[in-house]
Amino acid sequence: MKKKAGKIERLNLLLRSMYNVRKLLAKEKDRTRLLQGICYSLIENHGYYNAWIALLDESEGLVATAQAGLDQGFLPMVERLKQGDLTHCAQRALTQTDVVLIDDPPSTCIDCPLSTKYAGRGAMSVRLEYSGKVYGLLSISIPVDFVPDEEEHELVEEIARDIAFGLHTIELEEQHRKVDEALHKSEKRFRDLIENCLVGISILQGGQVVYQNPEQERLLGPLPRPPMLTETENIHPDDAEKVKEFYENMASGKVHTQETDFRFYPLDELGDRLNMKWVLCRTSSIEYGGKEAILVNMMDVTRAKELENYLRIQDKMSSLGRVAAGIAHEIRNPLSGINIYLGTLEKMYFREGNLQKAKQIFDQLKSASNKIESVVRRVMDFSKPSEPKLVLTDINKPIEEAINLSSVTLRKRGIKLEKALAEDMQPCRADPHLIEQVILNLITNAAEAMDNVDGAKLIEVTSSMDKNRIILRISDSGPGIPLHLQEKVFDPFYTTKNGSTGIGLSLCHRIITDHGGSFEVVSSESGGAEFTIEIPIEKARAQG
Repeated sequence: MKKKAGKIERLNLLLRSMYNVRKLLAKEKDRTRLLQGICYSLIENHGYYNAWIALLDESEGLVATAQAGLDQGFLPMVERLKQGDLTHCAQRALTQTDVVLIDDPPSTCIDCPLSTKYAGRGAMSVRLEYSGKVYGLLSISIPVDFVPDEEEHELVEEIARDIAFGLHTIELEEQHRKVDEALHKSEKRFRDLIENCLVGISILQGGQVVYQNPEQERLLGPLPRPPMLTETENIHPDDAEKVKEFYENMASGKVHTQETDFRFYPLDELGDRLNMKWVLCRTSSIEYGGKEAILVNMMDVTRAKELENYLRIQDKMSSLGRVAAGIAHEIRNPLSGINIYLGTLEKMYFREGNLQKAKQIFDQLKSASNKIESVVRRVMDFSKPSEPKLVLTDINKPIEEAINLSSVTLRKRGIKLEKALAEDMQPCRADPHLIEQVILNLITNAAEAMDNVDGAKLIEVTSSMDKNRIILRISDSGPGIPLHLQEKVFDPFYTTKNGSTGIGLSLCHRIITDHGGSFEVVSSESGGAEFTIEIPIEKARAQG
């Protein structure tokens, strides 16, 4: 009866210790304090003489230790664990699920630095395992009489499982904390990137601007403000319709990602217009705050547009320089005629002459003067800097103008130009001056390419209709463009000619793109180059 009472008292002690351990596991989130508290809980009710815990990594390297009841006597064990030298009972505990029992540690565990602390006592060691992961081991010193007790074994195993579960929970919380910290750092880096980005970024949701970065604020002004794409009164009149269609496509969800450029007038603090700016705008459908939204990116390209316009003017001047001799010849002929007619009039003035003859001479003077004026006007129109002005145009007329401007130069170089312009061409919206610039540039390039060609030199210019497309072709009998360079010739500043800006074909490509068309180069039937321009009539009309 006495033995049974002692057994019950023993179980009560152990259950109280288990209760204290579980209280610690519920509230303590620091691993070091938790392990130390568990060791004290196991000995404070005199359930165990001493207790120690060693946490190990996957390579059985020491991670942390805690002890109670051993004090300085535990230090030799710590040094041994640091060296990766596990005691015999520790090795057994890590390789089996059951408790390792030691009846007489001083005689059995000779190699253990703690064996002298276990005189007259028994020992139990068990691994700390949860969900297949071993975190380390728990070792306790108990009265020898209780070493074989199975209930004791079960309680120790349950305590070990509780400890392992607690370590697992702390591990998960640490992982979550690291993820949260990483996300926070990532979010901060992302925000720093957005806030310091040279591209204006804003988010539209429900027709309102819900976010914008400092660059967008610099471009468009502070919040609150209406979406710029819906307030077209400050958009350049030539771009207002394009911007309206752009926004409608975006808001309706027809297009998930789109891009355009346009001009607008920023406002100062008083609402007055500032100097016009060009922006490149790209929109994308995104999710923001769990709802559909539109991401708007804007880049100030005013300086780039100014430079492009400057280069366009420079290229025009370069093209005019190449045909200057022909222009001078066209002017010289009517000027010579004027001088002759003036001499004849002078002679008639000093002697009586036929008034009818004098009237005829005046008519010839007027005709010659008109020819000079026509040549000068074409040159001035060609060199005038301007943005694309799309008007209803017979595409053959600017082609004829370009051919006329280059005709004398071609004759001097011994180049024959053949044209086949379709008579049934449907008018389309185009900028005749820019189309003339493109054709003149291509004719001039073809002429220069044939400078060193022996034999017949031929340039062919054709226009035709194919359903709703206008097709222009300019081909030559020169050396052609190698296949691997046919894509590069449209790159800005790419050139194979000395003294060339390398911007001509790039600008031509941009002009045709602004007309909604395409611009390609292939090898001609004669082995030279053939440039093909296609302009969709309907699209060109819509953009006008």
